[in-house]
Amino acid sequence: MTFHFRIPMPFAFLLLGLFSAQLALAQSALDGTSCGCPAPSARDTVWVTDNAGAGVGSGHWTCDHLYVLTEQVFVNGGDTLVIEPGTAVLGMEGEGRSQIEFPVTFGDIGFIREVSYDVYPGALVVARGAFLDAQGTPSCPIQFSFLGDPLDGSVGIDVQGKWGGLGLCGSGQTNTLNLDLSFFDAPFFTTGIGTGEDRLEGIIDLSGQDREVYGSNADSLASSGNLRYLSIRHGSTNLGWTQFGNGNETDLLQLGACGSETVIEHIELLSSADDGLHILGGLVEVSHVLSAFHAEDCFESDQSWSGSAQFLFGLQDTALAHATNPPGPSFLYDAEGDDLQDNNVDPSTEPYSLPVLSNMTLVSNGAPQAASYHSLPGGDWTNSVVHGVSDAGVEVQHYLTCDGFNAMLPNQYAFLSIRNWRVSGTLGSEEEVIPGRYNGNYGGQASLSGWLADSNNVVTPFLEDGTFDLAAGILVDGLDPRPMESGTVAPFYLPTDERLEPVDHHGAFAPEVAPWFDGWSMLSAMGLFDGEVVEPCNGEGCMYVSACNYEPEAISDDGSCEFTSCGGCTYEWACNYNIEALLDDGSCELLSCSGCTWADADNYDPDALYDNGTCTFPAESSCPADINNDFVVSTLDLLDLLSSYGSFCTE
Repeated sequence: MTFHFRIPMPFAFLLLGLFSAQLALAQSALDGTSCGCPAPSARDTVWVTDNAGAGVGSGHWTCDHLYVLTEQVFVNGGDTLVIEPGTAVLGMEGEGRSQIEFPVTFGDIGFIREVSYDVYPGALVVARGAFLDAQGTPSCPIQFSFLGDPLDGSVGIDVQGKWGGLGLCGSGQTNTLNLDLSFFDAPFFTTGIGTGEDRLEGIIDLSGQDREVYGSNADSLASSGNLRYLSIRHGSTNLGWTQFGNGNETDLLQLGACGSETVIEHIELLSSADDGLHILGGLVEVSHVLSAFHAEDCFESDQSWSGSAQFLFGLQDTALAHATNPPGPSFLYDAEGDDLQDNNVDPSTEPYSLPVLSNMTLVSNGAPQAASYHSLPGGDWTNSVVHGVSDAGVEVQHYLTCDGFNAMLPNQYAFLSIRNWRVSGTLGSEEEVIPGRYNGNYGGQASLSGWLADSNNVVTPFLEDGTFDLAAGILVDGLDPRPMESGTVAPFYLPTDERLEPVDHHGAFAPEVAPWFDGWSMLSAMGLFDGEVVEPCNGEGCMYVSACNYEPEAISDDGSCEFTSCGGCTYEWACNYNIEALLDDGSCELLSCSGCTWADADNYDPDALYDNGTCTFPAESSCPADINNDFVVSTLDLLDLLSSYGSFCTE
């Protein structure tokens, strides 16, 4: 196999010295040797084809082989493919590429591009009704990359687009119309809203079986697979774009209308020529996804996705993030609602995108904005962190009648909320950065700023260390993406959706403990995490958020929760108010700080906060002539009487 060091020779020896130790870690942690698999160089090669439309069938792929996808390969409906821990799957680049451009007089681009191959780049596609069981482990992840990758971390981060990627097709709902874009044949006229279908981007089923089609809402729950501890790298195939700028390209991982029982967790997506993760409709739930260093977006979702996502980490280098399909902006998260711009939806009838997302960390080194909201994106987006932008945490578009701003407008759709984010800029841009930028034609910046402020979106430094450095495609300086402190999420903003974990920290990572990508991902082996850790929890601890000893990293409750060590009086008006108390223990009292508060009383208490009705005053004289009450009748009393002579009494 060929090693791919994309490094100018004058710097090669210096950089190799910096990461040689990390490569040694990568070779043992990711190539499977630490969990009993042969080294990649010792494995034999299995050349995988689509068997003229029959697909790969049901079977097991094991770590003693290298599985090479020679074309677009399908797992057909009814079949189950099991990929065991430590296994490596490599895609070929494709052969005989050609492209044709058609000029058009309407749309945003001015022409349509179509790309074809004699042999399409290798990809793995799970058709509707099929199942992929690819469950790696923290010590033995599964790798997807391209033929030629030695699987030791020596391929540069800037290597993109070398194979086709992984795609799953489910039978959940979408808000598209149908495959030929004919409005009057739209499925909701016959089979109900949400029953539209679409095709995975960048995939063509040459057998004519439409195995790349997803949707129909036949089963919104069914699982398309279990994906755990996968590292997917260096892929994406561009097959052109429409006149409206919608690209037809694979991503590293596409999820088309996958059901809620599909498992997507602990996934690394590295160096795509397009997006890392693209979710198209369905109810799929994703968690613990690291998506980094792509040409376009780290994450994208649309077509009525109404699932959930938590603990997403997006990392963008602006020198690499240049979309070419067609040229356009690149974001860490591109949140779309539908394909309105391609005339493939009916906005008055569609099911809308209504996901719930919490605890994202989006880090750039100078992008204008981290996330973009357009084409009716709904949902509740909470407790996330943006670092390293030059303008704003998010942009909300308002160019169409059904756009991101309309989705937030209280008197229109009002189903998009962005709440309790923390945003910080690059060095030198801190004072200019704002939570959100209105991008549109109708002057909505003041309204957007007001909504975001009311929802507690704040500009403030937040991460331990959000800076990183690349040199010639090699990571030479890592970062620490954890928040500087815990307990920053107030109870009001804790997730209440049962699909989300109610953690009290912002972003994808808990403070002090090692990030969840550390130890099994390729970026971890390259030295992405550069921070100190506290000894991690052994898995047991107190899981009640309101307890004094709540352990956010615990996965099982050990019965140790206690509510006394942090208890006390939490009411500021009480005598025994305790500013350090977290839980009120019912001990508040008003007696110890009460007394006589009248200054002219005999028993006036200057330290008393509350009057208890015990004040006593000097007794009045028993002698009526003692006008001044000094217990002596004298000329002073006469003078007091004369001073009042001639006065009119009102009573």
